[in-house]
Formats: sequence, structure tokens, C-alpha cells
Amino acid sequence: MIAMAGAVFSACSKDDDPVDAKANMKFTITVNGADSNDQIDFLVSAGNHDASQYGSPVWKKNGTSEGNSNTSSLGVNDFTGNTKTYVFETVKPFNFSSLHVAVSNFDGAPISVSYKAEVGGTIETDENKTYAAGQTFIKDYSYVAK
Repeated sequence: MIAMAGAVFSACSKDDDPVDAKANMKFTITVNGADSNDQIDFLVSAGNHDASQYGSPVWKKNGTSEGNSNTSSLGVNDFTGNTKTYVFETVKPFNFSSLHVAVSNFDGAPISVSYKAEVGGTIETDENKTYAAGQTFIKDYSYVAK
């Protein structure tokens, strides 16, 4: 009985509770070599434990507000024009964020992809990859403010 009570009290101790830290999130994404036959998908999201991200701006894309959505995305058509690099920045600090990356080079020339994730100014992910025709890459990343 004493062991059980000790387990309950230690499991609920304040030291084990997550810190409610918040930080600005920034993602820099560059794609070169994609054409309309390929599939490119990037999705960024951010939020707070209290859901306060809903109903107010969350992201700026290349300096322009993305409205009141907690997510923002890019597709292949975003990279077939003149703009090859996009910078997403949160408009205020958040508890957590995520990045979804999906690249499918169905045919043609190689596609070079780079993406960097920064949380509170610290680089958490910095990837530079090239995908040949026939290659596919899918990965999800999660970030928590420290």
C-alpha cells in the first residue's frame, strides 16, 4: 500500500509536468528542379497547449501573413515559378510545431530539396537532399519549445 501511494505521488509530482515553454518557430524550405509531373508537399503547423492559436494569425510566409490558420502548406506549383525558397515564421511564440515533407520525383531531372527548422533561434533540423527520377521521400518532424 505504501509503495502504491509513493508511485501515485511521484507520478504526479510537479517535477514531471511539462514546462509550458514557448518559442518562435521558423522553417526555411527550398526546392529546385521540380516540374508539374512531380509531387512536392510541405505542411507546417504550430500550436499551444491551451489551443490559443485558433482565431488569430499564426504564420507569415515570406513576410506575408497566412491568415488565421494554424497550418500553411506548399505544393509543387509553388516551386515551378520564379520563387524557389519560402520562409515560414510564427507571428508569436508557440509551445510546439511540426513539419511534414513529401517529395516524389516521378521523372526527369533530379530535384534538390533543402529545409531548415529553427525553434527559438536554435537549428533543430537542417537537411539538404537530392532525389533522382523514381525516388520518393516522406518524413514528419515534431518540435517542442524549450
